[in-house]
Amino acid sequence: MLRFEHPDLLWFLLALPVLAAGLFALRRRQKRLLAGFASPGLLRELAPDMSAAKRAIKNTLGLVALGFVIVAAANPQVGTRLEEIKREGIDLFVALDVSLSMKAEDIRPNRLEKAKRDVSALLNKLQGDRVGLIVFAGDAFVQFPLTSDYSAADLFISAVDVDAVPTPGTMIASAIELVLKSFPEDLPTEKALIIVSDGEDTEGDLDAAIKKATSAGVKVFTVGMGTVAGGPIPLYDASGNRADYKRDRRGSIVISKLEETTLRQLASPTGGSYRRATSGGNEIDEIYDELLSLERVAFDSKQVTGYESMYQYPLALAILFLILDFLLSEKRGTLLRVLRRLIPAAAVLAVLAMVPVPLSAQTHRSLIGSGNDAYEKNQYPDAETQYKKAFQKYPDSRIARFNMGNAYYKQQRFDEANQIFGEYAVSSENPTDASMASYNLGNSLFQTGKLDESIEAYKQALRLNPHDEDARYNLELARRKKHEQEQKNQQDQKQNQNQKKDKQQEQQKKEDPKEQKDEGQQQPEQQNQQQRNQQQIRQQAIPKEQAERILEALRNNEKEIQKQLRKRERTRVRTEKDW
Repeated sequence: MLRFEHPDLLWFLLALPVLAAGLFALRRRQKRLLAGFASPGLLRELAPDMSAAKRAIKNTLGLVALGFVIVAAANPQVGTRLEEIKREGIDLFVALDVSLSMKAEDIRPNRLEKAKRDVSALLNKLQGDRVGLIVFAGDAFVQFPLTSDYSAADLFISAVDVDAVPTPGTMIASAIELVLKSFPEDLPTEKALIIVSDGEDTEGDLDAAIKKATSAGVKVFTVGMGTVAGGPIPLYDASGNRADYKRDRRGSIVISKLEETTLRQLASPTGGSYRRATSGGNEIDEIYDELLSLERVAFDSKQVTGYESMYQYPLALAILFLILDFLLSEKRGTLLRVLRRLIPAAAVLAVLAMVPVPLSAQTHRSLIGSGNDAYEKNQYPDAETQYKKAFQKYPDSRIARFNMGNAYYKQQRFDEANQIFGEYAVSSENPTDASMASYNLGNSLFQTGKLDESIEAYKQALRLNPHDEDARYNLELARRKKHEQEQKNQQDQKQNQNQKKDKQQEQQKKEDPKEQKDEGQQQPEQQNQQQRNQQQIRQQAIPKEQAERILEALRNNEKEIQKQLRKRERTRVRTEKDW
């Protein structure tokens, strides 16, 4: 299987016919100028050894050499074998509110467009995770199931609008229940749900849905779209022009407000978190940082073709044609002398091309180079594959081992990166290399929250290289974060202690006999008033049989009212809110 690592460079081959046409036109112009200078017979007398055919051959050799240089720069690669790469990640669903209230423009350009942009930005960050999309309003539908094809998912997200769900209203509970049904049960992957909504839940049993999500181990994260002050909901005509604003049944303009309480109640019991969206920020990025702490599980594998770079062959041919161009003279009768000079050079090139040792040595550099190119393009799994191949062929290659740790780090596989950087820092005899490994180890430990170990790694990097300002900066950052965590822990402990004290004080107040009422200490006026009230009640008392008949009628009336209420509850299908 043949491919080019840089196929865009092959477009330069189109310049070769243009250059050939230019050389041909130049040659024709030279002939016309010479014909105007002297007659053909005189030209043969002045330049008897000049050969137009050899000049054309030299031009052709130069163009062919340039073509092979372009092909070598494009780096042709040949597939050698298939390797299996395992995919690790979590299962993530995004539940996107597409009710009419998401058209409110209190967040620019509007709530729905802002939500779609944030979700698209999240897809660009995912690596190996499976993601699905649920759209909901008065009902919920699966826009696309769990997939690792982020490009296709982004296309689906861009097409979402408020008409994606025909039923008006907002029913977050139905979206949660549909998500729980859509998660596969064949793999024990970590499961998460991001709900992007304004929180105006008009229907459904949210408490039951939250309990189901908690029991299923699904972490729910919520993003509130909108502002507390809210805004009107614009309505547009067929031409896309704003015609009016959404009005309720009384004709008043509806002001849709962000309901943060609902969204907080959704996230808190499941171990998730809530973020309020802003016009200029991307709060889903903060949620993505929390998703990185979830355990990744291998749930898929794919076959990746390993490629060997073969640019040395077209490069050798380019050198050969340049040598031919250099040795070939424009004079007549020198062809045999050129061939005699060319035979030894061609033999040397043939021997070099057939010797496997230089090719093998170049293979190691080409693998590292291919891995570096993939790394720079953010194709970290492909970079990991190239580094592993180089390390398997050359177990003593410290560069391949170190770069493999960088590829693990970029894929958030921090445990594997910690192992490689730690081993490299201990075994390296070069202080500069050991300092770099310690610095990378500190970064990886920092990402996993191991601040004490991260601080020690940064200190070691500074011991080996006291001029490393990046390590010094990260050391102070890790210390500051550790100090903030300690302060937070102290505040939490102090808050817990205060809560315990408040509970104890409340308990003491309840048990304090001074707070209880003593009926024996009533004032004489109050006693006289009670006696007068009792006398009035006795005077107004009705016979016992009449009282029983009145009570029985009240019971029957209450039964009839409850029956009518149950009947109305069965027939009710929608509230009056349709936004």
